[in-house]
Amino acid sequence: MGRYLLRRILQMIPVVLGTTLLIYALVFALPGDPVAAMFGSKPVNEAVAAQIRAEYNLDKPFVIQYLLFLKNALTLDFGKTFSGQPVISEIGRAFPVTIKLALMAFVFEAIFGVVFGIISGLKKGKWYDTVILVVSLLLISVPTFVTGFVLQYFVGVKWGLLPVTAGSDPGFIDLLMPAMVLGSVSMAYIIRLTRTEVSSNIAEDYVRTARAKGMSNKSVIARHILRNSLIPVVTYLGADLGALMGGAMISETIFNIHGVGYLLYQSILKGESNIVVSTVTLLVLIFVVCNLIVDMLYAVLDPRIRYA
Repeated sequence: MGRYLLRRILQMIPVVLGTTLLIYALVFALPGDPVAAMFGSKPVNEAVAAQIRAEYNLDKPFVIQYLLFLKNALTLDFGKTFSGQPVISEIGRAFPVTIKLALMAFVFEAIFGVVFGIISGLKKGKWYDTVILVVSLLLISVPTFVTGFVLQYFVGVKWGLLPVTAGSDPGFIDLLMPAMVLGSVSMAYIIRLTRTEVSSNIAEDYVRTARAKGMSNKSVIARHILRNSLIPVVTYLGADLGALMGGAMISETIFNIHGVGYLLYQSILKGESNIVVSTVTLLVLIFVVCNLIVDMLYAVLDPRIRYA
């Protein structure tokens, strides 16, 4: 196990480096001059502009800029924004909000997705199985921003059950509706994935053998059917936790949440390359760590899995 863990950690290094290099290259290739954008409609003072470019290393070649970014990132020094604020401070204000939103969406999709998937798989062909499948297909088909606007109108405006917007310092109730919207599509996929695995495993020989030995139906479901059915579900959930962090841009825009998605959107518009690359780097780290944890959980769910 220890050797496998070490090998996986070493594999994370080129993934992080390759991703940051790609993102840095894309930001570097964006059209327009961020320094000129700082002046707005005012005429650009070339002396001041040259000083700003030198301060932020914008006058250096792409490779040098990237290597300087990596050097500073090792000490969590991501530089400063064009307004003079430390990038780590801007990220520090946005990340807690998005982490809270992503965790709420994760819990929502995991609980409801697995529960409805189990019900649908155990009662395959019943009327509630059909209802669950239709609802899940609807959630997958409808774009997230449409689901968000529909919930805003009915749940927020029409019925007044939840706040319509969250703001810069949201609480649990403020983030409840955005979390439901953010996790709705993933919940639908989890429902279908769990249903498929449960309905497949329920017909396996080891399940029939367990029942033939006199094991109760609850024990068969808990110890045999669910334990084997949840392996692909855990894989999906582990990958989706990182995706929720990076995919919150639409939800945060709809509900006016000042999180990572909102910060990335504003930074791209302003050409703040330091913020964009630094934020994406942290998101990549979260993503690969989540996948590493999922791999470790495989052995817990299925004792037959062993790591050399």
